[in-house]
Amino acid sequence: FKIETSSIYLYTSERFGKRLESGAIVETVEPLGFDFTSSNIGSGFFPVLSKLENQLGDIIDEKDYSVVLGSTATDITQDAVRIPLTMSVGLLDNLTLGVTVPITRERTEIGTHFNPENSNVGISPTIDNVAGVNSFLDNLNSAESELSNIIGDLCSSGVESSQCIEAYSVLQESQTFRETLTQSYTGFGVFPLTNSAAGNLLKLRLDDLSTAHSNLGVNSFPTTMPLATNLISQKHYLSLITDPSYGIDAVSLESQLRPWTLGDIEFFSNFKMLSKNKKDFESEPSSSRNINYLVGVGGLFRLGTGQSDLANNFVDVGNGDGQNDFELKVFVNLSDVELWSVWLEASYGIQRPTTITRRIAPPHVTFPPSSTTQLLNWTPGDYTQVRISPRFRLTRELAFLTDTRYFNKKSDKYTMVSMPDCNLSVCLDPKALQHETDQNLLEVGGGFIFSKRFPANSRPLELHLLYRKAVWGKGGNTPKTSLFEFGVRL
Repeated sequence: FKIETSSIYLYTSERFGKRLESGAIVETVEPLGFDFTSSNIGSGFFPVLSKLENQLGDIIDEKDYSVVLGSTATDITQDAVRIPLTMSVGLLDNLTLGVTVPITRERTEIGTHFNPENSNVGISPTIDNVAGVNSFLDNLNSAESELSNIIGDLCSSGVESSQCIEAYSVLQESQTFRETLTQSYTGFGVFPLTNSAAGNLLKLRLDDLSTAHSNLGVNSFPTTMPLATNLISQKHYLSLITDPSYGIDAVSLESQLRPWTLGDIEFFSNFKMLSKNKKDFESEPSSSRNINYLVGVGGLFRLGTGQSDLANNFVDVGNGDGQNDFELKVFVNLSDVELWSVWLEASYGIQRPTTITRRIAPPHVTFPPSSTTQLLNWTPGDYTQVRISPRFRLTRELAFLTDTRYFNKKSDKYTMVSMPDCNLSVCLDPKALQHETDQNLLEVGGGFIFSKRFPANSRPLELHLLYRKAVWGKGGNTPKTSLFEFGVRL
């Protein structure tokens, strides 16, 4: 019977990223806050702003109009504490069965600095001047009503007259202008600033319509329009992420701490196929007397009892995937009792599908709209892991070890849930989520193992201390982690 517990601390502030630059794919180490850092925040960050750009671009005749909220720099660090409790029982000399129950806690530290100095939009007047916006739109509507009455008189003698055609054209332009402004004032949280290029073009467009109305005898058309006068603050910038009326409706980009929760429970078995230890061959020559070896195979079933990351939280770190895994492994141990040993383990894991909720967008989209949220079938990619750990005995009780781990995971697969109301005509294609889900990681490290019987000839107690750090990786979203582990085995 064996019982073991460890305290594992995982930390990361970087990832092995992938991005497109000048038409070429660049793979490099990136800070975790890279996606949330920009010198020109616009529709690339907030896709819903592309609608505002198109609407305003049409009425000011600027097809390339771009919204710039300002710049932001974001620092993100993530860490997790995992405390697995493992119990195993040797049922036979060759067979061991066991279970691991992990308790975990995840934390994300975020520091965001927003600067509106290069912005061309500010806080929407519907927020700080709602009465002025309502009055302006009402005046537009009243002027159109007055023009409609005039059109009735102008067109009474014939709809083909030049005055009738001209008046009707002005009315249509005014209605399009008013309807576009009504949509642009609301639903985005931002609007062109006074004296910005777009703000000046809106004023010119208003002046042209005012002159056209005046020439037709309408003098009630407004001559001034509310524009944004206040720069965006950091508080308002964060509200663009959280306020449902702006289309994102997600958890705020602020530091988060998950409570202690249960991770993925693992049931495992190990079977010893070949072994040889000192007592098996004491009659052999002294040159080989101290050489031991062990060869075995193992299996693991991992329950999806952990919690996966949340669809409305862009920096969430789950403590599990919420689905079941099967894992097979082969392990080998070769040792000289007095001097050294080498532990080698290779495993292959098959991750089973489950149903999850995700926002469908490519990896480079920072804040996907809530409208992209869908229920999906998700199959995480199978993984391969190889670990080698040479150990060198310093004293009878103390040994030094090095530890190298290579991990490879294939890309995930996403498909639409088979439902009558979900097909490509009404639901988004989830294949965009598959990008940057493959992972490759190489970690190296070392530590110490202390083993002693307390008191002598009683059951052995083992303590271990390990540090391991990622030195190479790729995949786009593969975290560059550091691991600290302290464990006790009885």
